[in-house]
Amino acid sequence: MAGKAKKQLRVGVAGLGVASSQVLPAFRPGAPYLLAGGADTSAEARKGFTDRYGRPAYASVRELCARDDVDAVWISTPNTLHMEHTITAARAGKHVICEKPMAVTLQQCDRMIRACEDAGVHYLQGHSKIYQAPMKAIRKVIKSGRLGRVVQIHAANFNDWLQRPRLAPELDTTKGGGIVYRQGPHIIDIVRFIGGGMVDNVRGVSGRADRHFDTEGHFSALLEFDNGATATVTFNGYGYFDVTELTWGIGESGRVQTGARSFPRADKPRLTGPANPARKRAVAQDRGDHGAGAAAKDERHQPFFGLSVVFCEKGVIRQAPDGIYVYTQKGREEISLNEGHGRSQELQELVDAIARKRPAFPDGHWGKATLEVCLAIMQSGRDGKVRRLKHQVPAP
Repeated sequence: MAGKAKKQLRVGVAGLGVASSQVLPAFRPGAPYLLAGGADTSAEARKGFTDRYGRPAYASVRELCARDDVDAVWISTPNTLHMEHTITAARAGKHVICEKPMAVTLQQCDRMIRACEDAGVHYLQGHSKIYQAPMKAIRKVIKSGRLGRVVQIHAANFNDWLQRPRLAPELDTTKGGGIVYRQGPHIIDIVRFIGGGMVDNVRGVSGRADRHFDTEGHFSALLEFDNGATATVTFNGYGYFDVTELTWGIGESGRVQTGARSFPRADKPRLTGPANPARKRAVAQDRGDHGAGAAAKDERHQPFFGLSVVFCEKGVIRQAPDGIYVYTQKGREEISLNEGHGRSQELQELVDAIARKRPAFPDGHWGKATLEVCLAIMQSGRDGKVRRLKHQVPAP
């Protein structure tokens, strides 16, 4: 007699813009989770979602969370709404996956954590690069002890973030906009995960070098961990140079950028201000059409969110096109990895955490700790002082 089929996790998506366009391709037949519905204030976005996915869409997150056939909510709404929508979902008894950054302030993080704990639901920090196979493999090599302790980490990314169509709030630091809020959590998650999580202090500089945009377009920081390791992180989003020049042409999607996708684009006029909502929706549509799973498997490599190099006592580790490279006295060893693209990793982590009745990782405390580092970079840049951190948590 066949065993009873496991119940699929029914997930609603709050916010049907660009962020969700990278999430929705993860809902594939046979997965242990399914798409239950969506929510967005835009009638056009709701119609497009319903027409494409055949699922209901609602004008408010509250309406989506009121449904009995929704078990969890993926929050991809603007940063200033993360706290409100997390609390709404938690109080409705829904598990939460929230896009980065977790929130705009540490106080908002505290309220989100408390709401989920009080409701007995999981909070999972989504859109973190530590889900990617190379980052997990680097951490595994470090934990094995074969290379000794981590001494230094260098993580850098360069792209055209400020030259992509952005709505006005995405370019307003007070609303969680700018490159430190929007891209900082990615690179900080990477170095915290590799370095053990416990950042002791931060010295950072962030700047606004494009006169057309009154928000951060670059930052650099030195992080010192409680175990003595240090990390240097650098990000530049002005669009004159791309990190794919250093990563075999491979970008975040794992695809080689060639032809029309090459960088920089001499024929592309530079942007000088925020985009209108129609242009932004067009970006979301394009990402949906060419998102995760659009390319054949043999056309993809491991994803590169910048370049991370880890220096240990007895060797060095870095990303490779199809895995990672480990350098020791014996030479260079390549560790090949299976495909690990898209947002299915976060969904699978939530499914596993629920099924095994264990904490999810990364959770709200991890998301808050990462935000603390990002805030410290901006604060240190304003007054030139080193910031000692208080809310760090270890990598499991």
